[in-house]
Amino acid sequence: MKNHKKQSGYALLILMALLTLAAAALAAKTMSSNSGNSQFSRDKITAAALAQAKEALIGYAITYAESHPGNVDGYLPCPDTSGVALGGEGAAEGNCGAQDVSVIGRLPWKTLDLPALRGGDSECLWYAVSGTYKNNPKTGLMNWDTNGQLQVYASDGITLLTSTDNQAVAVIFAPGVALGQSRPVASGTSSCGGNYIASNYLDNDTVHGINNSDISTGKFIQPHKDRDINGNIILTVNDQLVFITKQDIWNAMQKRSDFLSTLTNMTQQVALCVAGFGFNNNTTSNKSLPWPAQLPLNDYSANTNYNDSDGLSVGRVPYKVNTARGQNGNSIPYPYYLLQADGSNCPVPGNWTSIYPWWNNWKDQLFYAVSQEYQPDNHPTNNCGTCVTVNKNTPGNAASKYAAVVIFANQALSGQNRASSLTDTQRGNVTKYLEGSNATNIASPHSNGNEDYQISATSTTFNDIIYCIKQDLSVVKGDVTQTPACP
Repeated sequence: MKNHKKQSGYALLILMALLTLAAAALAAKTMSSNSGNSQFSRDKITAAALAQAKEALIGYAITYAESHPGNVDGYLPCPDTSGVALGGEGAAEGNCGAQDVSVIGRLPWKTLDLPALRGGDSECLWYAVSGTYKNNPKTGLMNWDTNGQLQVYASDGITLLTSTDNQAVAVIFAPGVALGQSRPVASGTSSCGGNYIASNYLDNDTVHGINNSDISTGKFIQPHKDRDINGNIILTVNDQLVFITKQDIWNAMQKRSDFLSTLTNMTQQVALCVAGFGFNNNTTSNKSLPWPAQLPLNDYSANTNYNDSDGLSVGRVPYKVNTARGQNGNSIPYPYYLLQADGSNCPVPGNWTSIYPWWNNWKDQLFYAVSQEYQPDNHPTNNCGTCVTVNKNTPGNAASKYAAVVIFANQALSGQNRASSLTDTQRGNVTKYLEGSNATNIASPHSNGNEDYQISATSTTFNDIIYCIKQDLSVVKGDVTQTPACP
């Protein structure tokens, strides 16, 4: 009887122990589930904040010209690097370093008309901007060929998330909890708290040699874990990030109904300026036009590199027309800048001063061919004998002869990978810009002013835009549906 009671007691103890273990397991499972839900909630907050910041930055870039008259679109704001810029915390710095040098700081949420966005770990967002896209000081040329300078890597530290000609123009970070970093509060951070030292927030991956806080390298890595020297798994980087490419900006820009019309209008105004030169020669019977500028230049952002070149029939649109001025007895005043900002040497219909910023940033996309009959000299211009034609060999279009043509290259098509550097010799490669006979004629060093140029429907293989300067120096846009193509 005594043994039976003793055994019953042991059984009860074992049962209680089993119940305790089951309860503990259930509690652990519940805690794990709650922890997972908590992390899931934090990740949702982070993703939403990063997405909102990215959308706001792209919106800022594609409306920059509207909010900053006298500029073109495409620019991104400087970061908030101090909290003491005009506007205080959350305002972009008025100037952030040297030209084409990238900068990192906190997201300028106030400049973007946002609240102080925070990730799921309650830290305000950080932001790196490529020197080629920041708005002050500006890069030499801002157009759809302007590349970013930032590289974003997958968690393996090897795989680039952007290709060579599509590097990031901006990276937005949501810092995680401190991984041994110190985040003391500094003045000027009443909204976000903490301080403006990037290394206190963004992580250094010594395994792959990528430091998210080091803007000088322009390299950033996604969050991941590694193993320490003892083989233990450790959290190396917990910065969540998203990035913006040039395609993000320019694809959004092309959704604006007025964007292509702005570039088309710029091309028309440039053609009118070139034609206008012919009305100011030594006699009214001399309608000679300037020489083109060279195709290869030392720096494609410098206006004064676009000088007319004696004896050249094809090239880029000239900015300075000194050579032709002397040969034509033209009245254009010194320093002979045809396309200067105030429009004084380009008195044509439309507002050249509003067009000028676009030409100033898109001039590398414009090409020009002048007929032999209209090349500079000091004699009356006769009716076209040796002149350029358009769509001469296209069925249904009659051959017409024109004094000159101005061609806008339009966006790069498949295979036209344009150089990113302002001094890269690839910018002198016309096949990266033009298609069909336009590319063949402009590229040829033997063009003599009697070539046939092409207008075709926009497609995946052709998108050049042509304006023809007629023999009376009027300007018309080429239209593939018309006969002749420049009516």
